[in-house]
Order: sequence, then C-alpha cells, then structure tokens
Amino acid sequence: MLLSMRYALLGTLFFAALFLLSACNTTSSGSTTTFAPIKYDEAFKLGQMVKFNDSGLYMARTSGTSMEPVLTKNTIIVVRPIDFEDLEVGMIVGYLNKDGYQVLHQLIRKAGKDAWVAKGINNVTEDKDRVTPKNLVGVLYTVLYNEASQKAPR
Repeated sequence: MLLSMRYALLGTLFFAALFLLSACNTTSSGSTTTFAPIKYDEAFKLGQMVKFNDSGLYMARTSGTSMEPVLTKNTIIVVRPIDFEDLEVGMIVGYLNKDGYQVLHQLIRKAGKDAWVAKGINNVTEDKDRVTPKNLVGVLYTVLYNEASQKAPR
C-alpha cells in the first residue's frame, strides 16, 4: 500500500508538471520557454519530497554537456528502473560505464541480443561502452529542473 501511495504521488507530480508545461510556457519576463519557470532550489526540494526508496526511482543531477541542448548541466532528473527487454531506440537511459561512472545517453541502435549502442545528443561519436542488462541503471523518467528554462532565447 505504501508503494502504491508513492506511485500515486509520483503520478500526481508528473501530471502537475505536464499541466505547468502546457499552461505556463512563459517566464516572468515574458519570453517563451518549453519548461515551467521553477528555481533550482524549489525543484530540488520537490524531488526530495518524493520517497524513492522502495520504488527504485532516484533523483540525480546531470553534469557535462553531452546531452545539450535537451539536458543542460545541473538538470535535476528522475530515473526509474526498466527491464532491458523494454528498451527502445530513442530512450534516454542511465548506465554504468567500465570506469564506474553513471552515463545518461540516448539509445541509438541495438548491438546484438544483449547490448545497445548509446550516444550523447551533443557528441559526435557513439559511446565505446555498450548498455547491457548488467550495467543498465534505468530510463529517464522526468525532468524536475533544466537551467535552459531560466534563460531567455536570443
């Protein structure tokens, strides 16, 4: 029952975010954006309010520029577990590379029965490491904050 309450809360947060995205597509300065205008600290607190422990979901902050312009540095995301068999081309997934770092990149094609090729949207070359059932962490579930939403278009 506790788990279903957590999923209900996550669902509510997700649909609230969708509502904000559809109803609030401008920043306070009037410039158009594709994200709800929310401050980093507010998004972080929102993420902390959700109890992820039993569900396998977790909140993380991105670093680097490999997924720009979709995910900028310091984007607050939620990643959820996914069965390897449910992966599809185009999904943004998290996996552990051979050096033990978590990577969040887009799947571009299958590489056999038990492997996928991933690549950062902003990268020229695909990842050397393959996404496998053993190193798969999860799939991008939602974005709570993206600094691109705070910048006015030029």
